[in-house]
Amino acid sequence: MGKASKALRDFIEAIPDAKINPPPKSAGTIWSDDNYRLDMQGLTSDKPPKYNLQIQINKQTNISTIKNMAPKTVAIYLTPTENPEPPAVIRQGLINGSML
Repeated sequence: MGKASKALRDFIEAIPDAKINPPPKSAGTIWSDDNYRLDMQGLTSDKPPKYNLQIQINKQTNISTIKNMAPKTVAIYLTPTENPEPPAVIRQGLINGSML
């Protein structure tokens, strides 16, 4: 596992439960550090809708191997708005959806 992948996994595991239990309904940044940010991109048009959660690389990242990739999306997870999933399931979904 490279430095960027490890930092991404550490970032995901550090997301506070309160930030994703449940995710906010409006678009915007939910959580961030120097390297990554978790954004709520909005609700999908599915019936019922899902939260569209994405992790993107921050422009100010200190990881040289991904700096020129910012603000690329590196993980996506869609989680239901009805019967919200627990934070551990959302975190695992983001890890499984990682593109690094």
